[in-house]
Amino acid sequence: MTGVLLLAAALPGLFVDADPSPALLGAQLDCVNIPAARAEAWKGQCATVVDPAALTKLPSPGVRYRMNEARASSAPWVDSNGARYARGIKGTALIAVGDGNAALAAAEAHAFGAGALVTAGPKDWKAFGEMRKFLVTLPGGELPALANIGFLDDGSPAAHENMILLLRRNLLFRVVTTPDAKLDVNVKPKSGDPNAVAYEVRQKLTDNKRLLRLYGSEVVLARLSGNATRRRVALLNYGNRTVEGVRVRILGRWPKVTAYAFGEKVEAVDVVVEAAATEFSLPRVTAYVVVELTTK
Repeated sequence: MTGVLLLAAALPGLFVDADPSPALLGAQLDCVNIPAARAEAWKGQCATVVDPAALTKLPSPGVRYRMNEARASSAPWVDSNGARYARGIKGTALIAVGDGNAALAAAEAHAFGAGALVTAGPKDWKAFGEMRKFLVTLPGGELPALANIGFLDDGSPAAHENMILLLRRNLLFRVVTTPDAKLDVNVKPKSGDPNAVAYEVRQKLTDNKRLLRLYGSEVVLARLSGNATRRRVALLNYGNRTVEGVRVRILGRWPKVTAYAFGEKVEAVDVVVEAAATEFSLPRVTAYVVVELTTK
């Protein structure tokens, strides 16, 4: 088990190619990012000029329900940038989101510890501002991301698909260039069915060694970070509605469990603390929930 990324290193920002307006100013953002062509219009307001061409373009996160299509699995397809973040992006990401996904894009970048700007339309400005205010309220302190699977990424499309499914199965990995003896399992990319590859990795690792397990949803992805006295579980809900009833299990004894949920108050319930692992349930998972666990 080892850490590589320092999570929550930066807060995501909003990129807007628009002049100041009541709707934009009403989003209560401290500052926005704009293209050079808008600099004159933003004089007197807090705005940072950014060149979009210098940023790494990423697609919008979300979920696709394709019930009318024949496919190997009936599970909804989660569109996540997690595999791209795991590979590492050059500089700052620019995420162009569809309506309703700005808050999720901001939360995803935060959970993966990535520097990002989100470009969104007027319908999403308020939601983005609310998510950013929520992120500011979270407990401080950078924590290293935890993983016990090493993924030998060769840069191929198959490797990208493999990583997507590992993320969806909440199998915590980090990209390595050579096998890391400190990790429990090191795996190479495989072509073919990525679901089968993820299952094979899970079998090699065994469930008893999984750092984190999640029960109750196929659209919630988890990230885990921590140190000797603290764990942070970040739960991203890629669906378009609140998920009811999710149970989380993480290795280790963590008797104090505190949950922070975007948009509403949520408390961890049915907490079970044993020598080997700690389990708890969340009655609801909104777009983003962060759970802090400590030894006392």
